Amino acid sequence: MSNARNTINSLPEGELSEPKPEKPKAKSKSSSGKVKSILEGSFLVREKVIRLLPFLIFLTGIGLLYIFNSNYANRTIISISRTKKQIEEQRFEYINTKAKLMQTTRQTEIAKRLLTSGLKESKTPPRKILIEVPTK
Repeated sequence: MSNARNTINSLPEGELSEPKPEKPKAKSKSSSGKVKSILEGSFLVREKVIRLLPFLIFLTGIGLLYIFNSNYANRTIISISRTKKQIEEQRFEYINTKAKLMQTTRQTEIAKRLLTSGLKESKTPPRKILIEVPTK
């Protein structure tokens, strides 16, 4: 069993593994340099950024249009809801006024109101009066 060993991770007997020297972490240095360039604003003068400037202006314009459009849509929705409320109120008022008119123009209601003025309802039906006009 002493001959069975992991050949992937093991070194042959007698060889000692040399510790590998650690590389200095350049990432922290470069990331701090990037942050510094952003805070100073020096990244804006690079040639790559200058070439992308028209595209960045275009994206800014699209962003402003998006904000304007969403605000306009919100204002329109609020206006529509106000108009719906007004239409509903007007509809209720119309129905109420129409019901009152129907109630007050009934024959019995008119007869009741005219009793105070001394007028009475006629019990005899009206008759047609036909007049013949002589033709020449």
